[in-house]
Amino acid sequence: MTATRSADAVIVGGGVIGAAIAYHLALAGLERVVVCEQSRIASQGATARSGGLLRLHHTTACDTRLTALSLPTFEQWGEVIGGDCGYRRTGFAMLVGEEHVAALRVNTAVAAEALSYERVEVIDPDQAGTLFPGLDLAGVAAVAYEPSGGYADPAATATSLIAAARRIGVSEAEGTRVVRVLEREGAVTGVETSAGRIEAPLVVLTSGAWGAESAAHLGVEVPVVPRRIGLAQVALPGAGRRGSDNQLPTCIDDTIGSYFRPGGTDRFFFGVQSHPDVDLEQGAAPLTGDEVNAAVAAVSRRVPAVTSAPLVGTRAGYDGYTPDKRPVIGPAGPDGLYLALGFSGGGFKLAPAVAELAAREISEGEAVIGKAGEPLLEPYRPQRFANGNLITPEAPYAHI
Repeated sequence: MTATRSADAVIVGGGVIGAAIAYHLALAGLERVVVCEQSRIASQGATARSGGLLRLHHTTACDTRLTALSLPTFEQWGEVIGGDCGYRRTGFAMLVGEEHVAALRVNTAVAAEALSYERVEVIDPDQAGTLFPGLDLAGVAAVAYEPSGGYADPAATATSLIAAARRIGVSEAEGTRVVRVLEREGAVTGVETSAGRIEAPLVVLTSGAWGAESAAHLGVEVPVVPRRIGLAQVALPGAGRRGSDNQLPTCIDDTIGSYFRPGGTDRFFFGVQSHPDVDLEQGAAPLTGDEVNAAVAAVSRRVPAVTSAPLVGTRAGYDGYTPDKRPVIGPAGPDGLYLALGFSGGGFKLAPAVAELAAREISEGEAVIGKAGEPLLEPYRPQRFANGNLITPEAPYAHI
């Protein structure tokens, strides 16, 4: 691509959110959709470093509603999208201490209502230990259990979405960096890229940690701060095998402030604390031994076998975080600019629902209303920060 070309829409960012929105815009009837990714699809940003957790449980009802809309797509990926997203049903467990049991019950009730076809309940630690003998539940007062929870492969998910989008006319421009969004007389006219200009009346920014800088020159202030994120993997025989003494769920543990999950039958993944000091012009620095050791020390309180498990690999990358740790979704600035940024480490599981809803409101020109009469994307609008309407957890925990 060396000269000006034209499109109906340009998607800036080839992670799972960008790939999903491109797919749904094409389904909605846009014939020429181009995805610009500065590296390779699902390789540089948060998608490839995501833990891939699939869960209903959140501390705000608006998040729970979106996950409830997304989970059936992951469960039926081959029929709905095609290909394989790597979904594995391990069960999801949310662990809390005594001071957060009441909040756990509130959030579990919201999740149960949002996905009525699946059993979602609060169980005691003894029950959880029977289900998942690889857990040491000392200090845990209650567990929210979702049998349908689990994980999927984020990179495979994004690649599968791009393949499905390509089949209906979407094209991708890998190795193409969007330098700036173009506008004239209050309307988007396209983008200037490292490989030339693309004229388009619609530009959707889905570029994660890089998203805010793409809109800054238009006077669109997006409070998305880049953070370095990390994921580590160890060999742990039986972690994902039913009936094993090491069987483990996909899990968020509020008592230690971490998350983890099995991978296949004999691998175990866990998060490494994110850091705010980053330079987007440089590649993310690899995780240090001290960072990994600190994460192992925290997770081993809950999964003792991790202490002696050999390290298989680590990943580090960037994601964009907002002040309330919720995404920015919706139109902003000149006509034709749409944002889907700042997912703050939680975007993967929301991608199917966010993409479908965003594509519908872009193509139909109005917000999508849920079954209970609520505008599903309204809480995430970019204007909430200037208006002081940040999203506040209804039943908060210590760490999520």
